[in-house]
Amino acid sequence: MAEERQEKGKSRAWILILVVIIALGLAVGGYFWLSQEKPGPVEKITFGVETSILPSAVWVAENKGYFEEEGLDVGIKEFGSGRTALATMLNEGNLDMVTVAQTPVMFNSFDRNDYVIIAAMVCSDNDVKILARQDKGIKNPSDLRGKTVGMTKGSTGHFFLGLFLTHSGLKLSEVETIDMEASELPQALEDGRVDAISTWEPHILNAKKLLGENAAVLEPRGGAKIFREDFYFVPNRNFTENNPETLKKFLKAIEKGEEFIQKNKEEAITIVSQRLKVDKELVVSVWDDFEFQLFLDQAILMTLEDEARWAIENNLTTATEVPSYLDYIDTDALEEVKPEAVTIIK
Repeated sequence: MAEERQEKGKSRAWILILVVIIALGLAVGGYFWLSQEKPGPVEKITFGVETSILPSAVWVAENKGYFEEEGLDVGIKEFGSGRTALATMLNEGNLDMVTVAQTPVMFNSFDRNDYVIIAAMVCSDNDVKILARQDKGIKNPSDLRGKTVGMTKGSTGHFFLGLFLTHSGLKLSEVETIDMEASELPQALEDGRVDAISTWEPHILNAKKLLGENAAVLEPRGGAKIFREDFYFVPNRNFTENNPETLKKFLKAIEKGEEFIQKNKEEAITIVSQRLKVDKELVVSVWDDFEFQLFLDQAILMTLEDEARWAIENNLTTATEVPSYLDYIDTDALEEVKPEAVTIIK
């Protein structure tokens, strides 16, 4: 009996020890679980994006789930041009951020300052082009005199047309211009409503496909590179001030997208061509014209100032002074995410 009581006592002791060990394990585990950083609520961005090759990093980030990885719910609304996207954000207030090139940023700066550039995502010196119908007698830049040119007013297509004409010894007043959304230009050219168009990819590619051998891409004299197109992320200023961490997460997702583009060129092209519903081989033919990287450099300020002087000199605005474009750039988010990409002089 004494031995039985001794064995039972030992059993109870081991059970007690086991209970204590389990309790300690649960306590320690609970402490570490509670001390771990919990993911915050999903942050939302309503984002207006131009349907072109320029925001390829956006299309890749969307496809690869990089926004979700950063805890973002990015609702993308598609636009035929950055001009229209920016106008929608500024005038209707239903967008937090848009993609847009420098010319719409410049034109709106004469009247308002409720938006900022937080980063450029890509640049190209061969994206915007003049494409003409040869059967209209247009084979050289000088042949544009007296012809009708379709373009998106207030966009880079508008500015590039003026710059191209000046470089060719012509004036903007020597051609008739028709304003239409960029996505409508290829069909307008095929229908003969315009003799030439000034726009960007993939609309040039689409127009060339429609016209076939009748298409003529006009080159600046001597094949000179006369224009560097930049493409920006531009949020509403209030959104920028109230959501600094959200914008950092957004740029981190874009940086992942751009790294993917650099390391996986063929797959990136496939993603972009499918997203835009453009033939893959056509995208391949122009892909190397784009330099995909996040940056904010001094050339951004210089280009905006040059375009503003052009608008003033051509009476495209009632303003008489060039705005201070440093006030339209917020470097904070990019400096946190990729400090070496910020080389702008403050």
